[in-house]
Amino acid sequence: MKPIRMMKTLSLALSVCCLNTASLQAAPISAAESRFLVLKEGNAPESGVFTRKQTKVIQTQADYKAELSRYTSAAPGTVDFSKGRVLLIDMGPRQSGGFSLKVAAVNISPNAVTVNLELVVPGPQCMVTAVLTNPYQFIFIPTQKEILMSEKLVAAAC
Repeated sequence: MKPIRMMKTLSLALSVCCLNTASLQAAPISAAESRFLVLKEGNAPESGVFTRKQTKVIQTQADYKAELSRYTSAAPGTVDFSKGRVLLIDMGPRQSGGFSLKVAAVNISPNAVTVNLELVVPGPQCMVTAVLTNPYQFIFIPTQKEILMSEKLVAAAC
């Protein structure tokens, strides 16, 4: 890899890994709608009140704050909703540990963006914790197009 290309790659990696979600509004967002940023994720709501399986497109700061407060006491960062939207992905209550969510890809078409989601479940040989979980993620997607979901169950290899 050439030194200049390596510096661009390192610069992009640092800007993505070190982005403070509290300053998301001021952060430059690439025109590439296939990029996304996980704003908040967890294995269960802090309150212990479990939620139902759902996906929800959030289009305003007030709605983001309200939804996030159902999951955590953390203050939401400022999101520039003129540049994109927040997607809430909630796996719903699960009977043990070992469940998780993963955005595998974001595909772009002329009229929509499709989020390809993997719902990871424990494989048959996995040892899991005996605790109720409710995995969730809040993801920023830099698009104003319609957001579609594609879900796939994936068994974890342990």
